[in-house]
Amino acid sequence: MKHERLLANGDRLDVHIMLPGANRGETADHLSIHHFLTRPFDPWMVATEAAFLAQFISGSADPSLADTLLVGRIDNEIVGTAWHATDSEIHDLGGYGFVFTSPEHRGKGIAQVLTELALEPFWNSGGLASYLGTMNPIAQHVYTKNGFRPLNGLVMRAVRPGTESEDFDSTYLRRDGDGVIRDIRLGDLAAYTHLLLTTATGGWIVRDYKEAIFHAPPSVEAGGCLRPFYNTFANHETNPNNTWKVLENNQGRLAASANLSVPSAGPLSKSAALEFQVAVDYHDRASTIINAAIEEASTNGLREVRAAAISQHRQDVLHKSGFEIET
Repeated sequence: MKHERLLANGDRLDVHIMLPGANRGETADHLSIHHFLTRPFDPWMVATEAAFLAQFISGSADPSLADTLLVGRIDNEIVGTAWHATDSEIHDLGGYGFVFTSPEHRGKGIAQVLTELALEPFWNSGGLASYLGTMNPIAQHVYTKNGFRPLNGLVMRAVRPGTESEDFDSTYLRRDGDGVIRDIRLGDLAAYTHLLLTTATGGWIVRDYKEAIFHAPPSVEAGGCLRPFYNTFANHETNPNNTWKVLENNQGRLAASANLSVPSAGPLSKSAALEFQVAVDYHDRASTIINAAIEEASTNGLREVRAAAISQHRQDVLHKSGFEIET
């Protein structure tokens, strides 16, 4: 799918939109897109992100993820990219990233055009909210024009036009059934990000220590957006001893997550660190999902698990799962 846009300076921007499963591969053209984005001689993304990007461009990613890649060209030269993804079945949350404009072509409105084209079909298909992370003030200005607002630290969120942002976190994960526990999948990218960054904490401090994601404003806030999912998912995939369970409610929305990270070093391979997040209305299900993760990991010989918890709420949950205060 292609679009043509005339930029303010008179340049014609040709935008190629690569839909899920369409026009993907490992051709020279696809490799040039990867090279343009990763900038190996001036890298700006971590290796984990670059590896997932290669999957997205080639079309080899988990089919649970429905992603769209936009590539803008002027005179057949790649000048800008953008990427948006949702779950292939539940289309209400999205993650926006891999946005880059060639330095020689900045200031022409390329990122603005690509962002509009990326979000328009998402809203049209019933999308409710999309997340991104940036520390660039110029980029923040572009995103603000497209409905994104600061949410938590470096994270911005755009909520469906006409929806009150203040009510979103408290209503999106309202109780709907006790939930079903299943394994994490790549399509949970945006749903997990929402769970991790929710402002409706119910007295908890929502956190992921490894990825420096917190909700404890104004003292500590999120230091990233989609990257925590990439890193944790890659860790989960590369070490079979790692366990990651999520709780899905009757609407297919992620209401809780529990993942165990096991060091690869031999002497520590039977010990794991636990990270968990739970929506307010599902606090009573926290110990259930934690226990499910631990029980599966125990079949691989796991002998001990450690978790951090400052708030009394989290300590109480961990006590129910057999944890004792160590230090």
